[in-house]
Amino acid sequence: MSATIRTHHLTLEAGARLCLIADIHSNLPALEAVLAEVAPESPILCMGDLTGYYLEPNEICERLRAVSAVCIKGNHDKYVLEELDYPASREQKYRVIANRQSLTAENRRWLAALPDAVEIEVSETGGRGARHARVHMAHGSPRSVEEYIYPDTAIDFLETDEPGTLVLGHTHHPMRRQAGALTVINPGSVGQVRDRKPGASYAMLEPFSGDVEFHRAAYDVTGYQRRLADAGVQESMIQILSRSQ
Repeated sequence: MSATIRTHHLTLEAGARLCLIADIHSNLPALEAVLAEVAPESPILCMGDLTGYYLEPNEICERLRAVSAVCIKGNHDKYVLEELDYPASREQKYRVIANRQSLTAENRRWLAALPDAVEIEVSETGGRGARHARVHMAHGSPRSVEEYIYPDTAIDFLETDEPGTLVLGHTHHPMRRQAGALTVINPGSVGQVRDRKPGASYAMLEPFSGDVEFHRAAYDVTGYQRRLADAGVQESMIQILSRSQ
């Protein structure tokens, strides 16, 4: 299936920032913690992997729709939608079938309609002069939904003289790097952090300057882990949420 790329236009109030999120993985308490910290005037951009691993794929879809988030598909969303194959040996970890079976028909249609990438043209109103910026959203990388771009991954292939911001997900590790004039950002994972700092990771971006701030929203990780255990989620996927060393 060929990748779908969509163009989107956003207008920001002067001083407003974009909220960047990724890899929610059906973890509703983590998403709610992030949304509680974000100002209403900050548009939300989600770099995919709304589903997989945990318990609330429907609630995640519905909350993101309610806040008019700009979303793309991640590899786990494609697994759930049967658009991409994954190793059957990982089913116990990924919980693809459980997520697939619990999705309502409406939420499945909404998820299936999401693009693989989005090009966003951002403009500002209410400032001293018109400002414009370009933000590209992808999950793994612009060339593959399953490619990992870590803080130490070579990114020569991304280098360009044209200013802009590329926002990625997939690694669950926060990152800000430069590839020529291109700022490359990963906000980390909302629903399954892997950098040993418990909480829900997200970032706030000033798109015209490229300035980014990384945040960690606190939620009741221990209480959620109890729910996951009761639901039969694999122990390693439960413990990763509180891993700190």
